[in-house]
Amino acid sequence: MEVMTTAVVSTTTAGEHAQGKGSHMNRTIMHALHRVWISGLVMLAVLPMAGWAQSSPPGQPGEGDGPVNAMCPVTTDEPIDPRFIVEYEGNVVGFCCRKCRTKFEQDPGAYLHNLPVTFTQDEREHAHDHADDEHDGGAAPAVNSLTSQPLASADDEHAHSHETGERSRLAVWIGKLHPPATHLPIGLLIGAVIAELGVITTHRSWFRHTAGFCLALAAIGAVVAATLGWFNGGFVLWDDDWVQATHRWLGSATAGLSLVALILFARAIRPGAPSGAVTAYRVGLFVTTGLVGMTGFFGGALVYGIDHYAW
Repeated sequence: MEVMTTAVVSTTTAGEHAQGKGSHMNRTIMHALHRVWISGLVMLAVLPMAGWAQSSPPGQPGEGDGPVNAMCPVTTDEPIDPRFIVEYEGNVVGFCCRKCRTKFEQDPGAYLHNLPVTFTQDEREHAHDHADDEHDGGAAPAVNSLTSQPLASADDEHAHSHETGERSRLAVWIGKLHPPATHLPIGLLIGAVIAELGVITTHRSWFRHTAGFCLALAAIGAVVAATLGWFNGGFVLWDDDWVQATHRWLGSATAGLSLVALILFARAIRPGAPSGAVTAYRVGLFVTTGLVGMTGFFGGALVYGIDHYAW
């Protein structure tokens, strides 16, 4: 009887010890997640402010390597936006929008007379001749040197880029939150992939919980970032700039696929779920993560050009 009692007590003690150890581990994980959550909120608050602090005001020329002009040389009544710049003959030139920057790159000499700096003699003569043509009213329509198609006027393209009559200042301001909002879903989707690879290689269940946590937050963040992107680029189905159009629809597709991957994850973790459900979830997760990388590439191309990763 004493032996049985001792065995029961030992078993009970061992069970309590294991339970206490498990509770301690859960508390440790929760504390770690809490610290990560707080750190993420701090980063989301600090990074946008740091970016705003480093950018020069649109109404003034930048110092050092900043733009030499305060007003757009293409649409001369608009202040420059520091996001849209190009280096020309050793000078950084700023523009009010992406369309104006594209027009300048296609025919720089047509707009040099609107800049407060001097360039080579040939460029100055080109700019002078262009100004005379505009004054005489006999200028031929500008032609794209690559496609030989006539280009739209600055006023026409500017109307597409600056929808001040159709978009309120609040909508434009909301759109400016799009760039910082994209970092959260990108990082979390990559974290979900790493966690899922941990499940594949170690078969530890807590990796699966980590993957689900990252994927759930990533899906929410992707939908928010995509919505802000539509505010940023305007609510149009197709853009004149193919890079922006590609970025727009890749981002929208990424947000949709992240929700699909989350639904597939919920099906995969159900008790008795078939192996096919797990495979479908993993395919959805990996495809979504690859797509977010492509979306980020085209997002960078909007600011730095399509060859910004050229060797």
